[in-house]
Amino acid sequence: MKALIMAGGEGTRLRPLTCNRPKPMVPVMNKPVMEHIINLLKKNNITDIGVTLQYMPQIIQDYFEDGSGFGVNIHYFIEDTPLGTAGSVKNAEDFLDDTFMVIRGDALTDIDLKKVIDYHDEKKAMATLVLTRVDKPLEYGVVVTDADGRITRFLEKPSWSEVFSDTVNTGIYILQPEVLDYFEKGEMFDFSKDLFPLLLKKDKPLFGYVTSDYWCDIGDLAAYQQCHFDILDGKVNIQIDAEQIDKGIWVEKGVNIEEGAIINGPVLIGANTTIKKNAEISSYVVIGSDNIIHENASLKKSIIWKGNIIGKGAQLRGCTLCSKVQVKEHSSIFEQSVVGDETIIEERVVIKPSIKIWPSKIIESWTEVNVNLVWGGKYSKTLFGEKGVAGEINVDITPEFASRLGASFGILLKKDAKVGVSCDQSNASHMLKNSFISGLLSAGAEVYDFGEQILPVTRFATSFFGLDGAIHLDTASSDNDSKLSIDFIDSRGININRATERKLENIFIREDFCRCEADDVKKVKEIKDFTPYYLRNIINNLENKKLGYKLCIDAPSKALKSIMVSLMEELECELNMLEVPMANRESLSKLVLSTGSDLGAVISSNCERLMLIDEKGRFVDDEMFTALTSLIVLSRVKNATVVVPISAPSVIDRMAEKYGGKVIRTKTSPLEIMSKMVADGQKKTFLSDQFTLNFDALGSIIKIMDYMKSNSIKLSQLVDEIPSFHMIKKEVECPWNAKGKVIRKIIEESYNEKMELMEGVKIYKDGGWVLVLPDSEKPVCKVIGEGYSQEFAESLTDTFANRVKEIGMSG
Repeated sequence: MKALIMAGGEGTRLRPLTCNRPKPMVPVMNKPVMEHIINLLKKNNITDIGVTLQYMPQIIQDYFEDGSGFGVNIHYFIEDTPLGTAGSVKNAEDFLDDTFMVIRGDALTDIDLKKVIDYHDEKKAMATLVLTRVDKPLEYGVVVTDADGRITRFLEKPSWSEVFSDTVNTGIYILQPEVLDYFEKGEMFDFSKDLFPLLLKKDKPLFGYVTSDYWCDIGDLAAYQQCHFDILDGKVNIQIDAEQIDKGIWVEKGVNIEEGAIINGPVLIGANTTIKKNAEISSYVVIGSDNIIHENASLKKSIIWKGNIIGKGAQLRGCTLCSKVQVKEHSSIFEQSVVGDETIIEERVVIKPSIKIWPSKIIESWTEVNVNLVWGGKYSKTLFGEKGVAGEINVDITPEFASRLGASFGILLKKDAKVGVSCDQSNASHMLKNSFISGLLSAGAEVYDFGEQILPVTRFATSFFGLDGAIHLDTASSDNDSKLSIDFIDSRGININRATERKLENIFIREDFCRCEADDVKKVKEIKDFTPYYLRNIINNLENKKLGYKLCIDAPSKALKSIMVSLMEELECELNMLEVPMANRESLSKLVLSTGSDLGAVISSNCERLMLIDEKGRFVDDEMFTALTSLIVLSRVKNATVVVPISAPSVIDRMAEKYGGKVIRTKTSPLEIMSKMVADGQKKTFLSDQFTLNFDALGSIIKIMDYMKSNSIKLSQLVDEIPSFHMIKKEVECPWNAKGKVIRKIIEESYNEKMELMEGVKIYKDGGWVLVLPDSEKPVCKVIGEGYSQEFAESLTDTFANRVKEIGMSG
């Protein structure tokens, strides 16, 4: 059998380790990780090997040459432009004349490949994927198989809410040559995203071989360190080419350990390295070749490559050093920090934890380094939460952070992009808005400064001015201005999607964006008092220009309060705008009743979300509000389509059937709901009734009152038109590393039930349903149930909540 090693990866998440080398050439135990893969293939009698290359191909070719020095035959296939994983293999089609193996050159594994090949033959598979189980499957392709091992579903890099298994794709495949017939040479094509889903759709025999052998993706810097520690602990069946001079102490040729040096295993010391007297090498240290460790230096849980000099009294704690780094006397480098090639760290420097220093830097004496040294700034692994970016002002979100993030967004959009920026009334929001503007300008963007305005107005303005995107800053609540949320908006006026969030995160984290030339910095366009245009748009789209209702509003936004006063006056509505927020919602209900109001409303701080109270004092929120807005759209527009989350009540489907409409269910995140509510290519999202009803609190109140006026109906009567439903929601504690297992086990135990795997797992049972949904921001699973009665909904939800708890606690 022939094998094809995919070795074209840049390894951007491993930078600065990969600044000067492709990811397959990053050393693991003093050998390139790809050398370990070649040794594994040779061990399994696979010696005819193709290698696909794209990034820095010459480095790999120069090291391995034709493979003869490693006991194999190597053939190289170079891509001029990225073709995707399957596209790169197609590039080597002439080499692959029979069943063949595909394996990544940048992951570490000791998998028994002979067992995989036998399994493939036994199943008569067209494709066999090697799968493994991991605690946190977010960065992998998740795969579901049936009891016979046949693959039934794929999902590439899910969010927590989408995780339906902890079984993931390792990137090792046994394939029949005909799989390459399903796409053209030179076409960008990926195995997980394109080819395997296509074969699955065509009902071809795809099987998954689940292995318990060692596999490590080496996808980030923490995993890079951990795989070394696993090898030193004997968890990986690979050969260490060194002499074991004492228990757990391996040394290569030419090592000089002076008398008085302290060595505590497990450690590996590379060829021609000198350990001076009184130096201390503690457990879990890997040292490359040609290093000098001076007197009284101390190394613990660290990896250093070749040609480094560690000065007297220097301390390395849980860090990684690339090649030819000089760490001078009494300097300290702490956990998870990485120092790039040929960097000089002068005397008594302190490098704080989790710092990345790019190659060829000079750190002056007595410096304390607490930011990354690329172009500057502070490292953050994950920026986006469930909706946008959020954090403490001047702690998580500083002016420097905002400027870098603004520059990243400008780079993401395009050269000369037009970007709007707005904020709420707080001084901190204004400060950070100016930082975002500076960052955007530095990336060459043209900035429209809207000043203070509410988020729905910014969405409208983005479409109105034909902008490429916008940023809105908002403090999280009126009585706590220390928290800030940041919305990134696309050209349609909706939040950017998950894929765009990932791209923005990568640009921000890699810090390799380019600033524009001084002559390309543009003048800021100040757009003052745009809100009246937004209000006029609302009024122009009403059937009734005079509404005449009485309402009570509780809203923390000062900007919204001033807008509502003038708008309600024009619509001849009597407005009771609370100056101080109600202590609880029951108080507002009593106020609606005591004042004889037609409705009450509580509006969220960002002016998007809305809770209504009818004239009888009843609350209309969450699922009931979703049903209400769906009813309005379905009854108002012939053959309407409504978009609701997978967790919405089933009565919406019955209402759609009654009015000849259609229901589209989507994932529960606001981003997913927004994007489905906006048709592809639709620019003017502010004209979408359902979007306004769900994501513009002010517009929603006006549209609901307009509907009530046109139909001569009270809010309570409108609510009573919605068929009754019974739903229960629970949150169950579930460790992060158990979420994938929880969903997999529940799927396995419910094979005989009807189920959906759009997000989490939704199981239909005895006329009801239950949705088990891993939370993306907390170590919990949400369990949501609906039944024909409140008692049945409670029972169904409890059954699955208890099962989640049992699986999560089982370890």
